[in-house]
Amino acid sequence: MLKRAVFNASSAITIFASLYQQLSVSPYPHRMTSLSAQHVPSNAPSTPGELADAEDASVRTVFERDRPIRGTFDTLRDHWRLVGTPAGTMQFVGIAEIARFTTLRRSIGLDLSNQILHQVGRRIIDALNACQVGRTGRTTIEFAFAASDPESAKGCLELLSDRLEERMTIDGFTIDLPIAIGFADAGTSTVLEELIDHAAAALAEAQSQHQRVRYADISLTVDQSFDDLALMRDLPRAIRTGELRLHYQPKLRSKTNRIDSAEALLRWWHPERGQIATDRLIELAESTGIIFDLSEWVLERAVEDQLRLAKAGHDLTIYVNVSGVLLPDPGFAALALKLASRARGKIGFEITETAVIKDPDGALANLNAFAAAGIKIAIDDYGSGLSSLAYLKQLPANELKIDRMFISGLTQSHQDPLLVRSSIDLAHALNMEVTAEGVDDAMALALLRVMGCDLIQGYLISRPIDIEALVLFLEEAVSGLKHCAPFQFGMPSSGSY
Repeated sequence: MLKRAVFNASSAITIFASLYQQLSVSPYPHRMTSLSAQHVPSNAPSTPGELADAEDASVRTVFERDRPIRGTFDTLRDHWRLVGTPAGTMQFVGIAEIARFTTLRRSIGLDLSNQILHQVGRRIIDALNACQVGRTGRTTIEFAFAASDPESAKGCLELLSDRLEERMTIDGFTIDLPIAIGFADAGTSTVLEELIDHAAAALAEAQSQHQRVRYADISLTVDQSFDDLALMRDLPRAIRTGELRLHYQPKLRSKTNRIDSAEALLRWWHPERGQIATDRLIELAESTGIIFDLSEWVLERAVEDQLRLAKAGHDLTIYVNVSGVLLPDPGFAALALKLASRARGKIGFEITETAVIKDPDGALANLNAFAAAGIKIAIDDYGSGLSSLAYLKQLPANELKIDRMFISGLTQSHQDPLLVRSSIDLAHALNMEVTAEGVDDAMALALLRVMGCDLIQGYLISRPIDIEALVLFLEEAVSGLKHCAPFQFGMPSSGSY
């Protein structure tokens, strides 16, 4: 049974969804049990925090379809076993996720959101053989179904995807739901947690590759898990032994052709595995809690390199990326202020659009403390998230960095130039400078200059390079200006990269 979430301000009664419903077999095929609303006891949640917890619970609804064969999801994440799979078929576990559903929930409310999830669950059950729907999260629905083999299962899910993306009308609202699906062979494990992890990995891969359906390659998932465990053990050693390095990508001021700042980019050269992808490195550091130590190392090295540049006559501002996990942390803020003070105002922090969402009060307090200490703040990857004007106005930012996905299409698209120009105008209205990321050709540079973009960053200026190469790069740039020659874009003629 489903109890919809409703908050009545006068009586402070909250009605929320059942956490669990036992799946059962009925003699009537193709029929679902009735769904009705019921009240909860008087100790129902009433505070905002409790209401959020209730919302989490409210969307965990178990759908039932009467089939001769039954697959059971264990909502308590214990061992899962399948009973009586149809002859000649395999059992699969899938996860469907509705894109941007969190934003939609905030717009339409909890009750309508739950109705949408219920409708999606019904469509899944109607479309798949021997299907049962299990846990439903804020944006995802888990389900089990039968098919003859993985290829047939994928075909069924592609047809399901078409069905799920058909326009839905609920209470007068017309809604389109982009949905991605990941699925795994249930025979690869008897533990629900592992199966869900496999399906979730396939879902993440589908979303990153802009695919609608993705099958989990268990061998790759297992290899990746073992590899991640090894890297987790190796990362603390890497911080201590010098396997980590900082590379710097210069930023060109478009009006003067001078380099006056650079972004510090972390690199890890593993002695056995070679270079480790930075995104993966940061994800591992955040998941293991070593992100604090890693960020401390990055800040210390960036400050040392900034002082070295200043001593050589190149007093650049060095921008360091700050993890959203650390941004609200008062301990990190104290450390960052202490280290940055050595650079005499020549250290800046880059944060992503979504960095303050988890703890906005703590993050904004620390950002204001950084700004008061003279640390410049840049909003990175602007346009790739969900920034609003109200959000931007709250941040004590000096710089807005337009994401490379808009810059890359600047000379091929009719829309991207309009979006970039409007972003530049918006930033200037908020007293921010604008950096264009990913500038790789002269035509894009020319357009950005006409639009009034302040700073240019990309391979047209320089790839990320180590500190020795950066010093050489800056010396050659200064030499070119002294001889009244136009700035020579690209890499310095020598040095290590």
